[in-house]
Amino acid sequence: MRPYDNGIETPGLKTWATRRFDGEWLDRDVCNPPSKSEDMLRRQKIMLALLESAAKPLSRTMFVKLSFLLRVESDIGTDATFYDFVPYQFGPFSFALYREIEALERQSYVVQDDDRLSLAKCLVRETRALVEELPGSVRSSVRHITSRYASITQKALIRHVYARYPWYATKSKLTDLLPATMPKLPSAPPAVYTAGYEGVSVDAFFDRLLRAGIQGIADVRANPVSRKYGFARTSLSGIATKLGLAYRHFPQLGIPSHLRSHLSGFSTYQRLLDRYEKELLPKHIAGITELSDVVRAEPTALLCFEADVRCCHRSRLAEAVARETGLKVKHLPISDGGTWNV
Repeated sequence: MRPYDNGIETPGLKTWATRRFDGEWLDRDVCNPPSKSEDMLRRQKIMLALLESAAKPLSRTMFVKLSFLLRVESDIGTDATFYDFVPYQFGPFSFALYREIEALERQSYVVQDDDRLSLAKCLVRETRALVEELPGSVRSSVRHITSRYASITQKALIRHVYARYPWYATKSKLTDLLPATMPKLPSAPPAVYTAGYEGVSVDAFFDRLLRAGIQGIADVRANPVSRKYGFARTSLSGIATKLGLAYRHFPQLGIPSHLRSHLSGFSTYQRLLDRYEKELLPKHIAGITELSDVVRAEPTALLCFEADVRCCHRSRLAEAVARETGLKVKHLPISDGGTWNV
């Protein structure tokens, strides 16, 4: 692993080639961009603008740190669709950003050479057109960040980020770059915690769990699938493991999908949850007991989708676990719609 690598394995890349969407190796001059620019997300265009403004190849670590500074030190941070960040092995990191950079590589807009990212020379015109679609204020913000930080060394940039935003360095392996005074990762007091991921990115979700002192996730969805990146079981458990959180799945404590197919309003949710509490939960006492043991052992959040806990079965399940453990229920306000102790 190279110094200040990001800690995530990436496909090996030949110095003279880049990868197309179909996975075949191609000469860097052979490009297959998408036919429609509107297929590209605004935040991805900002990433292209960042590479263009830097005017030099950037290591992945440097690129992620500059993206983070766009988030916290520019007006781009007010864009709810921009990337969120979480403490990781080398400071602030975004799993969603990493995934989309790889998508831009597959689309031939971005190439990697010796672990450094740059814009593909064969798509200069196409890239410039995409960047020009961004508002002038956004392009100005990108130029401000790159003019201030892109010319300093990677080590100096990491040291600056750690000193100014020490929370994001709490899981860093680069102990020689840490400031003298560092916050400690909190540990939540014993309680039955719940969390809904509706309305937040996977990076924001885990960042808020860590800030709350949560050390484990109990996925109580019957079917842990999601069209939203990071929340399907495989990716969710993988990210949790990377961040040092335990992941356990309790499918028997979820509500079967066929029972949720005709929900149309608050009253229908309540009828379903009443049925869940009276008919389904009593059939799974062993599952409740197992979950209760997990909750007693470490601060664990019962995870499901809905931001409004009143419309989610985790509220009724949490009460059952509270009766088993004698602990209080705390609903974590992960999204703007979340509330404590509803």
